[in-house]
Amino acid sequence: MARFKTSPESVMKDKILTIDVGTGSTRAAILCVDGTMVGFAQREYEQTTPRAGWSEQAPSLWWRAACECIREVLYRYPEMVTQIAVIGACGQMHGTVLLDDCGELVEDRALLWNDKRSQPQVDAFTAREGREKWLAHLNNPPAAAWPAFKLAWWREHHPERWPQLAKVLMPKDYINFMLTGALATDYSEASCYFLMDSETRNWSSQACETFGLRVDQLPDLKLSSDIIGQVTPRASDTTGLPVGIPVVAGTSDMAASLLGSGVYEPGMASDSTGTSTLITVVSPRPLRHPLVNNLHLANAAWGGFTILDAGGDAVRWARLALADNQITHPQLLQEAAAVPAGAEGLLFLPYLTGERLAEHTNSRAQFFGLQRKHRRGHLFRAVLEGVAFASWRNLRQLQACGQYPQQMIASGGGARSPLWLEIKAAAYNLPILSTRNQENGVTGCGIIAGVGAGLYADFASGVRQTVQFDKLISPDPRLRDYYHACSELFDTLYRQSAALYDRLDALSAGPD
Repeated sequence: MARFKTSPESVMKDKILTIDVGTGSTRAAILCVDGTMVGFAQREYEQTTPRAGWSEQAPSLWWRAACECIREVLYRYPEMVTQIAVIGACGQMHGTVLLDDCGELVEDRALLWNDKRSQPQVDAFTAREGREKWLAHLNNPPAAAWPAFKLAWWREHHPERWPQLAKVLMPKDYINFMLTGALATDYSEASCYFLMDSETRNWSSQACETFGLRVDQLPDLKLSSDIIGQVTPRASDTTGLPVGIPVVAGTSDMAASLLGSGVYEPGMASDSTGTSTLITVVSPRPLRHPLVNNLHLANAAWGGFTILDAGGDAVRWARLALADNQITHPQLLQEAAAVPAGAEGLLFLPYLTGERLAEHTNSRAQFFGLQRKHRRGHLFRAVLEGVAFASWRNLRQLQACGQYPQQMIASGGGARSPLWLEIKAAAYNLPILSTRNQENGVTGCGIIAGVGAGLYADFASGVRQTVQFDKLISPDPRLRDYYHACSELFDTLYRQSAALYDRLDALSAGPD
């Protein structure tokens, strides 16, 4: 029988390549239009923490990891290369990448979302402007996470490099730039620069003037599904991708995870636990509260959210600190499950990297109630419960804005543990629904790219075709009542410890 070689022109382009630039790893995946993942690659890396409260990564690390992941999936699934219709990237937010007018890095170092070094700039701004003056205009209270304050820190501490700054990008925007040469971002990322007018969805000239920035130093604003460019010959040489594949603006990892877990319509709520734990309620407009963040979603809606910086990262820390990474994540969960609820009188405050918005942003983690009978499994259980109690504190801030969700939809790596979902359901006193496809960020990123390429009619169509839900976990009444008492003690411990944080900071440097 004669064999015919299929020409590239006759191949149906119905696959989506997604790139997720996370804090702990970069991943690339090839998706079908029904959300099925047919190829996946991952490269893990660490954060650099040169001082307490500091957190950095090199943008070149993200690009190198992305290239390696793309090359791996293309090598393992060569038949998919000519079927890729579009590329979409999502990623960790707020990691401030500085480029000069040649498109080169001013410095191969980006201050990450959980970096707190610009807190003095936040304090100075708040003392001068107040916490609520800009809330309606910029849809967020001032916080060290926002790029505006990171840039203020850069200008103050590196004045000799400041004149080189031509453009500011976020992590996935830097990947898009390396793929296409386009200098763009989406509304989701822009809404958390502390520089975007939430009414007009344009960069605020008033805010830029306040921070000593020019509007032209900020990227073009796009819808997440807008095509911003195509894979260039240079990027093709580095990644192995064919020249000319369209690339959409993409979105933040948070917005992608929300969309990929089906949370995109007003009234819906989410617990998204990856490195952090984000508690979000979808609203038509930003929520006005000095301790609540607001994110423009990938679609035309807003997510009012609170963040626990060390959510899943607290579990990652426990594996490292208590087991030297010699056990797997499932083994940690197994040890925790063997311990009774409450870890026999042991509480854990999970503030390993402080807090973004709080009266004391320099809060610290601690175990309280340690006894000689406690073993490693008790500490693991206390970490899981401590994250749930801290997240419940955050959910109550959203309730103060009049948001009372009827259930939560879980996403992120934390949604893979039935034990943790049972703990959270009881702590929140809310049923929790999880998705069958637990790579929610990848799914959401695929929906966005698919809308841009015309593979889906709109976001709702993309969700219907790709998102399926698993069983509902309802609160155990006995566990709920017990955790309520634990949460009250947790809150008391949190409040009473706050007075000690500044003194502990002073002692952290050690003796002179």
